[in-house]
Amino acid sequence: MSDTMHPAILPPPVLGAPPVPRVPRPERYTLPNGLRVISAPRAGVPQVVLRLVFPAGSAADPKEYPGTAGLVGHLIVEGTARYAAEQLHARLDLLGASVNPHVGHDFAEVELVLLSETLREGVGLLAEVVTRPSFPGHEVERVRAESLDALVARADEPSNIADDLAALEVFGPDHPYGIPSFGTEAGIREVPREALVAFHAAHYRPANAFIVAAGEFDAGELRAALEEAFAEWRGEAPPVVYPPAVPVPPRAGQLAVTPWADASQSEIRIAGPGLPRIHPEWMKAGVANFLLGGSTITGRLGANLREDKGWTYGVRSHFSAGVVHGGWVADTAVDVGVTAAAVGEMVKEMRRLMDERVPEAELRRAKDALMLSLPRMFETPAGVASRLAAIEAYGLPHDWWERFAGEVDAVTIDDVREMARRHFNPDHLVRVVVGGGIEE
Repeated sequence: MSDTMHPAILPPPVLGAPPVPRVPRPERYTLPNGLRVISAPRAGVPQVVLRLVFPAGSAADPKEYPGTAGLVGHLIVEGTARYAAEQLHARLDLLGASVNPHVGHDFAEVELVLLSETLREGVGLLAEVVTRPSFPGHEVERVRAESLDALVARADEPSNIADDLAALEVFGPDHPYGIPSFGTEAGIREVPREALVAFHAAHYRPANAFIVAAGEFDAGELRAALEEAFAEWRGEAPPVVYPPAVPVPPRAGQLAVTPWADASQSEIRIAGPGLPRIHPEWMKAGVANFLLGGSTITGRLGANLREDKGWTYGVRSHFSAGVVHGGWVADTAVDVGVTAAAVGEMVKEMRRLMDERVPEAELRRAKDALMLSLPRMFETPAGVASRLAAIEAYGLPHDWWERFAGEVDAVTIDDVREMARRHFNPDHLVRVVVGGGIEE
């Protein structure tokens, strides 16, 4: 290059508007037995995801047997009226399919993943699992023993103990959100097989349930398969009654410390009540949370504790979705020696978001990050099924995901401060520490 030539200096790129995701507009209909269907076919990978959802989570547990819902969820795939467990799993393997139950606080879900070409037979197997489980005695005892062993193993992790204690502090032992969705040792140990059978008979009913189908399939074939497979299934489940939420934890503003022998790290949780998933301010609260701790790197908690101080590999905060008031928690793990200082810095960041106006550029970055996260939520059949199931489960408007970007973009600086004052006020939150380096 000669002395008279200069390299071209290009202007910095200008960011365009976040891409608008292709949100499916599913067909909705109801089978004669009351089962709601959300059908979202899309050509592409020859795979189908079916997600059948019931209001049969741990909130519906018999009071004397916490853990009933979780055991039932495990056991429906361990033998049916037609197939022993080994036969059922062999049949699924032959189809290249999998059935995955999941039980949370509010809902029990059964997800079937299969190939498009085996849709009709797969739907038949799903109906067999959900409507005709046999609860063989030896399988009940095996799953019970495995569940109790898992509880023992889980108690070896301070992070699990911190999660459980935070929920207990916020909701108390009489609220379903106050104990783990898998139940308690006593409940799992003592629940008789008859109670499991009765729970299934009462709560796994079509009139309260819905099924989401996403992937590559023929909509007419799906409807015919569902009508045939679930033709004899009838009934409505009893309503699940939730106790009123306590607006402020009894030990709000205080420390709840559980020492852990020889701990090198402390698990920290700062937690309090959130808001129901259907609450009209959910998105405003979500944007405020993203600024505080929605990202472990760019959120204020992460920028302070991880990037600036180097005290932790990660610190996050999030709202838990719930039919009723869910929870909110900020969590991290730090070396024992900086435990007290880390709690102080977390509290400081919460107060700063309450007291100071967020710079417009910072809010803009948070909004863009949230909007840019939306397209990938719909990349796979499983992602589509999950997002459509959330709409149906929580009674959200059918166009909620289409409105997502606009709702995010409408959040103002004043909204952020108001949400911070309502949800992140340390005086209204409990501070749980499992480890050492701090005095209660």
